[in-house]
Parts: sequence; structure tokens; C-alpha cells
Amino acid sequence: MSYFNTKQALITQLLTVVDEADVVFENKKESSENKSLWFEAFLIPGPSAMMGKSSASSDEQRGIFQVTVYVKVNSNEYDNVQLQAIDTVLSGFTYNTTAVHLNQNVDILESEVNEGSVFESWYKRDISINYLTFSERV
Repeated sequence: MSYFNTKQALITQLLTVVDEADVVFENKKESSENKSLWFEAFLIPGPSAMMGKSSASSDEQRGIFQVTVYVKVNSNEYDNVQLQAIDTVLSGFTYNTTAVHLNQNVDILESEVNEGSVFESWYKRDISINYLTFSERV
């Protein structure tokens, strides 16, 4: 199992629908002062399940790829730009889509969007993208 390959597959899939310059990744400080819309992306690993007892068996890994979409608070567009951006992100992560990095296939199961909240001078909504992957044991 490779968390790295899983994350890279999901990031690669995200970058097919949004501009990399607008995405802030984990452990990276980014200034959002000159932006009206931007994204954060996080891998949240979930439980792993053994599929067999030998070293040649594989593991099932589930988790969440969370993409947070930010827009300025009190803009004249309300949350319309944000909702359009959410639709764009979701278009890259439809049910049964497979994201790939090297030999790691990551299957998209379902996605959920929360109701949103104010964070400093931004209004944010989280997209939780549930995934499943099967990996050989390391």
C-alpha cells in the first residue's frame, strides 16, 4: 500500500479540473490575498483491511480526499462562484471514476459537500471524496 501513490493519483485527478496555482497542498504556506477563489487539498487515510494472510496478499484501503473551496466573504456573487467551483471539482470525481498514479488505482466511491462556514475573511465548503484502493503489501 502506498499513501504517496494514492495521494498523487487523487491530486493528479484534481488538477485535471482546477488550476494548480489555485490549490494549496498540505504543509505549504500560501498567500491567498490576491485570490477570490482557492482550494485546499488533504488526504485523510481511513482503515485498512487485510485481504489474505500471506505476504503476496493485498490490502484494501479506504479514506477521504478532502478538497476545501474558499471564496471571499460578502462578495457580490454570494456563493455562486463557489458552487460552480464545487460542481467543477465533483465532475472530476464522479462515482466509479478511477484515478491512477504509477501502478496505484484509486476508485472514487461517493462525494459529499458540507453546508459551509465562515473562516476569517473567507466562506468555505468542504468536499469529502470517499475512495477505495487495493494495494500490494509493502
